[in-house]
Amino acid sequence: MSNTTTRIIVAVIAAPIIIGLVILGGVWFWLFAEALAILALKELYDLGKHTSASPQRIIGYVGSFCAGAYFFVANALPPAIASIVFPAFVLLFVLAVLIIELLRNAPHPLWNASITTFGVFYVGFFLTSLVGLRMTFSGKMLDLPVIAPFLTHLSQPERLALGDQWGAWLVFATFIAIWTCDSLAFFAGKAFGSHKLFPRVSPNKSWEGAVVGFLASSAAFVAIAHYLLPFLPALHAGIIGALAGIIGQFGDLVESLFKRDAGVKDSSTIIPGHGGVYDRFDAAMFVAPVVYIYVNLFLLLTP
Repeated sequence: MSNTTTRIIVAVIAAPIIIGLVILGGVWFWLFAEALAILALKELYDLGKHTSASPQRIIGYVGSFCAGAYFFVANALPPAIASIVFPAFVLLFVLAVLIIELLRNAPHPLWNASITTFGVFYVGFFLTSLVGLRMTFSGKMLDLPVIAPFLTHLSQPERLALGDQWGAWLVFATFIAIWTCDSLAFFAGKAFGSHKLFPRVSPNKSWEGAVVGFLASSAAFVAIAHYLLPFLPALHAGIIGALAGIIGQFGDLVESLFKRDAGVKDSSTIIPGHGGVYDRFDAAMFVAPVVYIYVNLFLLLTP
């Protein structure tokens, strides 16, 4: 069986599962995101082994899980508690990593502590911010000025159900923008790409493909928002899609940089035909937190 055939079969099987978990939301999507983050973090730590690092894996996995838990409960926390949870976690986690590194007597302590901490924030927090996206319109968020006018004619159970749907559509829009960018950038680059984008890191990527991917990502997000996210103005949808098209390509390049440094082709072989979890979600790691911050900062916190 060819690699292309394997990729297609795996995609056909995995896509309905991912769609179902996004729609279910709640605990199921949270655990799915946690699993993705821990698997991707393991792969990042494995890359570190090729550069003589010895990351603290257990505390790294615990830290990544706590990141997802933070996004899962953030909207339900009282403001005073919510404002201290994240900085408290950062302080305690970094202190724990440094003290453990002091006690373990392993070579390259600076590199070990650095990759352990970096991995939790880069992979753990970045990837589990998908949970924050999925829960954006839950609970008290439905009373915000930008959302409330679209819900006034609904009963409270209907408001909660629609808010939950909007969270799912926001995640879908983010994924589709990423995949649209990736696919059209690939085909455009193959068809007429002649100017190398970043040959030192990824020799096959072209400026032509990057521009087509960026434009396609923006158009895809606008189209989805028009039909499924009525509260989201076209301008904001276009900006979010454009950010996904730009930032997502940086995410892919950063992973390529790390793999080149480690001297490997794929982060792992856990997904047949696709490589590792890190390979499949490298762009989402960059895009998800940007979309999460944009929506909360420029839409939900705007009077």
